[in-house]
Amino acid sequence: MQETVSLRDLKTFVEKKTKKKTILKVIWNEQEKITLLITPNMKINSFIVDEKEGYLFYDVAGKPVEQAIPCVLPESVMLGDQITLSQMIIVNGQPLTKEDLASLKG
Repeated sequence: MQETVSLRDLKTFVEKKTKKKTILKVIWNEQEKITLLITPNMKINSFIVDEKEGYLFYDVAGKPVEQAIPCVLPESVMLGDQITLSQMIIVNGQPLTKEDLASLKG
């Protein structure tokens, strides 16, 4: 059985790790739907998935978003309001460590 954590608990964890308030934003394109935990001042309008770079995000004007996105959750890790704990979860540009996973579970 896969271990999961609630979206609310992950949001709290991300806020503690980044020391910033976050909001939830769901965006999608023709290929995928992703959930983002972003700071309130981030203006993200679209994204593409690049084979080399991963997710590339753009603002309303079509300019690349240069700020680091606190948390990107691909569709594959979402199980309703639960998140599958896997190495695919990126917080502050880094995959979750074993210590991060332990604190989320506990």
